[in-house]
Amino acid sequence: MITAEEKRTGVRRAGLFSGVWTAGETLGFALGPGVYGLILAIGGYVSSTGASVVQPQSAVTAALIGFTVVPVVLVLAALPLLTKKLEVRA
Repeated sequence: MITAEEKRTGVRRAGLFSGVWTAGETLGFALGPGVYGLILAIGGYVSSTGASVVQPQSAVTAALIGFTVVPVVLVLAALPLLTKKLEVRA
């Protein structure tokens, strides 16, 4: 993507691309645990401090959704952003 943009415009924007990528990645790392915790809370997850706890089926389903459906939705939402040509004017 960086090379294609450079060939298209003649301008090197590797730093811009890297900065935007890093910002998005950092945002994902910051929000991810909170979103996953919210999904578990909605599912009725029961926390413990060492004692064995039986989770309700809704909590198991929430964990499954948090590890499968949510990442797929987020990746699909990001695809248009990754394929769109950046129109940055110098």
